[in-house]
Amino acid sequence: MHKFVSSFALLSGLTMMSNAQADYFKDNFTWGFDTAVWTARTGANGSPFGCSFEPGQISPSSHGVTLAVSEGRCAELQSKAAYSYGKVQGSLKTGNTPGTVSSIFTYTSWWDAPGRAWQEIDIEFLPTLGNVIHTNVIYQPQGGTYESWEMDIDLGLYGLNIQQDLVTVGFDWTPSQIRWFAYDAQGNEQTLRTLYKDNGDGYLAADEIPAYAWPVDDTKLMINHWHGDNSQEGFYFPGQYYGETAWAYYDFIEYIPH
Repeated sequence: MHKFVSSFALLSGLTMMSNAQADYFKDNFTWGFDTAVWTARTGANGSPFGCSFEPGQISPSSHGVTLAVSEGRCAELQSKAAYSYGKVQGSLKTGNTPGTVSSIFTYTSWWDAPGRAWQEIDIEFLPTLGNVIHTNVIYQPQGGTYESWEMDIDLGLYGLNIQQDLVTVGFDWTPSQIRWFAYDAQGNEQTLRTLYKDNGDGYLAADEIPAYAWPVDDTKLMINHWHGDNSQEGFYFPGQYYGETAWAYYDFIEYIPH
C-alpha cells in the first residue's frame, strides 16, 4: 500500500453536497462536457501533484473529450451532484507519458461535511506501471490514520491495451461489495476484482475491508489527468515526470444508480 494525497485531499473550497441521490446520467462528451453534470476544476492540490487544474486543458471534439497535461498544468472534471451506490463506467484511452495519471473515481471527505471521513474508490492508469489498471479504496477519518486497499491488474490478460485502444472499465458499488470490471476484447464484461465489506465473523479476509472503512456517504464523481511533482512521494506514485505533454481521451462516462 502507498500513502499519497487524493486529488481532493487538500482542496478546501468544495460546495456542501446534497444528501439526495442523483439520477442516472450518461455523458458522451459531444462537443464538450454536459454542464448540468460536470464542472471543470480550477486550482492546485499540493504534493505529489505537480500541476494546477485548468479548464483550458479540456478539449472538446464531436464525440469525446481530451484532458491534456503539460508541465505545471492538468485537467479535472467533478460532478456537481453527489451520488450513492451504483455502477460507474466509462471508456477511455491514454498516452504513454511516464509520471502521469488518468482516472475515474469517487471522492468525498471532511471538505464536504465537517467530521466526514475521506472515502474514495479509484480506477487509475499510470504509464509508469505499464498496461495495468490500478484499483484502490481509500479511507481516512478526519485527523486519523490513512488506509488503502490497492491492486494492479494486467489488462493484457483480457486482450486490452489502454495505450492503443478505447477501454471500457468501471466499478459497481453496493452496501456490501465493490466490483471492478472491464469489457474484454470480445466485448464481454469481465470482473477484475471484488472487495467485500467485513461480514463481522471476527476474521478479516484478504478481499474484505473493515466495516468502519466502507464507503457509505454520497460522493462526487471525478475524472482527471495530472502529473507528479518528482518529490519522494511523487517518484513512488505516479513515477518520475520528465516535463512531457500528455493526453487522456474519455469517450463517455455513465452512472447507473442502484
